[in-house]
Amino acid sequence: MSAHILMGLWLACAAGAGAAWGQDLSKAKDADGLFLDMAKLNLGTITSEEDKKKYIYTIQLEKARLMRKTLNGVYDNAFDLYKKGDFSGARDLTSKILAIDPAYEDAGILQRATIELNGSLKPYASEAKLIEDRFEEGMALYRQGRLVEATGRWEEAVKLSPSNLKARWWLKKARGEMADDHFRRGQKAYRQHRLRECLDQWYAALVLNPRYPRLVPAIAKVEAEAREADANEKLQTALNLYGQGLIDESIKMLDEVLALGPGNVKAQKLQAEIRSEMASQHVASGRKLYESRKYDEAQSEWKKAVAYGYDTRAADQLIARAKEQVRREDAVRRRASEIAKQKAEEEKSRAAELAKAAAEKNAKEEADRKAALAAAISTSTAKTDAGITSANSGASEDNKRQSQQYYLSGIIYYDKGDYEKARNEWTHALQLDPANPDAKAGLERINNLYGNPQ
Repeated sequence: MSAHILMGLWLACAAGAGAAWGQDLSKAKDADGLFLDMAKLNLGTITSEEDKKKYIYTIQLEKARLMRKTLNGVYDNAFDLYKKGDFSGARDLTSKILAIDPAYEDAGILQRATIELNGSLKPYASEAKLIEDRFEEGMALYRQGRLVEATGRWEEAVKLSPSNLKARWWLKKARGEMADDHFRRGQKAYRQHRLRECLDQWYAALVLNPRYPRLVPAIAKVEAEAREADANEKLQTALNLYGQGLIDESIKMLDEVLALGPGNVKAQKLQAEIRSEMASQHVASGRKLYESRKYDEAQSEWKKAVAYGYDTRAADQLIARAKEQVRREDAVRRRASEIAKQKAEEEKSRAAELAKAAAEKNAKEEADRKAALAAAISTSTAKTDAGITSANSGASEDNKRQSQQYYLSGIIYYDKGDYEKARNEWTHALQLDPANPDAKAGLERINNLYGNPQ
């Protein structure tokens, strides 16, 4: 927006003011060129948020300065047109100025004057009357005790006619009286220990009369007292916060106290004591955590202690010891894990070997059992054939036949692994035929393997 409006102002003033405005236009262009060149500077990378704010604020100030300088040049041209009686041209320029900066007071005064004088047949006479009217209005307001409004009228008269000595004298007189009034109010506020109000009044007096006698040293004195009062209030707040256990808030408040007065011994001492106490607490807490084998938490506590001013080298040693202990315990855990894993593998291997040996033993016993059974059956068959034809047997043929059947039934049970029923069958076989050699051999084998129940 500003670039287009300024260009319009430059063109308008070039048409209305001639060569003088051309010089101002050249200066403005040089200023714009300078501002553009600033954008080409290598400012580096701005990472801090605070630095960014400061940089942007600086740019804004520079832009405002260049804008004000340009508007001042436009105002000078407008005032020249006003003095030459070209009220219409002067009003156009002041309108453009106020469109950019509505707070430009001189342009407002000049515009009001051009509006009142526009169309006047005798510009110079009308201007003189306007200035005289402003002066008389100021005198009337002054007699009524309305000094602020009176100075406003006289300021307009002086702005429109800088050589008007009468208006200048009364303006200076009124400002002096207003400055005296602000000074007296400041004195009253100071006696009542309202330091901020006192300073406000004396600042106002200094604006009205920059050469007010002995006012600057008085302001400096009260400013020092005000800073001390603020520091004492913040110091008390810091003590209250500390008493409530709000340590960080208390330290921040003490930082503000020291910002107001870097040499405040009380604040320095209190802050040092609080920081030392907090550092000691964090160190002690870290040691307890270390003893509880909470090494990460311990390191965190020691780092906090450093933030409160604990010796960095001592904290680094504590942290290094904790890290070394962590490393050692990790090594012990890894070694224990490896040993446990090795033992588990050995137990697994041993169990597999035992299972294999048991399986081999069972297989061997089963093979022996089957071989013995086969041999017994073979022997039984041969003896049975011989017994049937033998005439020396004392048992009847029927008993021998039944005995042999019991024997064969016992063999079936024995083959199934039911040794108790096999024993019973073979016992019946011997009862029927005590001379049955197969039944005797079967019972002897069972008794040898599993013992005689009698």
